[in-house]
Amino acid sequence: MYNKKDKLNNWFHIFMTGFQIINFSLFLFISWRIFYGSIETQDMNQYVFPVILGSVLGFLLLKVFLQLGNGFIFRSNKVISELIFKKLSYLNYSGIIMFISNVILSYVMKDSKPVVYITFFLILSINAIGWITLLRNHQKFIANNFFYFILYLCALEIAPWVIIGSYLND
Repeated sequence: MYNKKDKLNNWFHIFMTGFQIINFSLFLFISWRIFYGSIETQDMNQYVFPVILGSVLGFLLLKVFLQLGNGFIFRSNKVISELIFKKLSYLNYSGIIMFISNVILSYVMKDSKPVVYITFFLILSINAIGWITLLRNHQKFIANNFFYFILYLCALEIAPWVIIGSYLND
């Protein structure tokens, strides 16, 4: 993770990010089917996965490009690129957990709500550990640019989840 030259353009990292996007979309689809799917919605099932996959891919690409633009505007390309790489790496680690969960939910314990809850908890735990590690490793950079960090945090980390949450509640 720490000694790659072109961190975001590394072929293995791109492969793992694609793997993570597909697994996350599949996990969301299986979770949707377990909690909300019914016999009446069988005709709609063929359209749900492509919509979820496109939404996850679009969300991730938009977020990465906005973060890279943020780094360009504030002249901190190197640090922001490194942060994006590390955050995507932790998401890729959670993609492995999602893959295992998808296999379990598809072949071993079909329609198991506890597996979905445990997987969701593990994904949150992995990403929380990643965030804490990132914040701890970049304390000096954050302290020097605290105002920009707060703007970044509110605009690119918290706001998308608030928007998605308000959209799902409607």
